[in-house]
This record gives sequence, structure tokens and C-alpha cells, in this order.
Amino acid sequence: MAHTWLETQPAGDADNAWQTTSMSSDGSKIIAGNVFRLYLSTNSGSSWSEVQPAGDANKYWYASSMSSDGSVILAGVYNSRLYLSTNSGTNWSEVQPAGDVNKIWQTSAMSSDGSVIIAGVDGGRLYLSTDSGSSWSEVKPAGAADKNWRTSSMSEDG
Repeated sequence: MAHTWLETQPAGDADNAWQTTSMSSDGSKIIAGNVFRLYLSTNSGSSWSEVQPAGDANKYWYASSMSSDGSVILAGVYNSRLYLSTNSGTNWSEVQPAGDVNKIWQTSAMSSDGSVIIAGVDGGRLYLSTDSGSSWSEVKPAGAADKNWRTSSMSEDG
């Protein structure tokens, strides 16, 4: 079975290091972050728009996840903050757990509706939110202190 791959990226960003991507379940919406900007495509990568929160241009976007319809997006900045958008990147709110500003957000995953979120930082903290980032609980397997959380995934229902 042969597969076809197409290269897609925002104009002018061909040489940047892409650190994070997430996609809606139908593939129409894609969030992608590199060492300078966070982009959104609403047409399967044919065109791209910058969507990072105000004041966070030229930041190192390191973690992202998206609800199945693409309306809820979580994006984490290396050595900075964790942001949530509930309108496909138009508006953003800081949602990181209290005391975890300026952390290295390395991974995130969310349920299909965006209500259940998991996010991990360098240095061992792994967090769970069951209310779309309004509140967080630290969770991690026993004996997993001081681990770096690099990848995560979640079932459709969280």
C-alpha cells in the first residue's frame, strides 16, 4: 500500500524547528508551533495564520493538543506559560497550575471535547484537569519523580 506525503508549512518558516503539532479528527484544523510562532490552519494545511497569544511572538512553542473539532486548543511555551483557547485560537487564557509559571511545558493531550487535559513539565510534574484547565491536580505514577514528560495521549473520553 503506497502512501503519499505532502509538505505543508507557513510561508517563510521552512527552516524553523517544528516542535509541536496537533490536528482535529477530520484533519481540517492543524495547530503547529516552532521556535518562533504558533500557527493554525483551518484547511488541512493549505494556508496558515499566526494565532499565538498577544505578547508571545518569538517564543518557543513546545506542547500542543486540540479537541476533535479543533475548537479547543492547548499550547505550552518552553520556559513560560500554558494557554487555552476555546475558539480555535482567536482568544487565549493562561491556564497553568498555580506556581508553575516559567516552566518547560513539554507535553499535553486532551479529550475529544477538550474538557479533560493532561500536561507535563520538565522536572517531574504531570497535571490533570477535568474542567478544561480551570483547576489542576498533580498526577503521576508512583516512583516517577523528577521525570521529564515528553509525550502523552488520551482516549476520546479522557
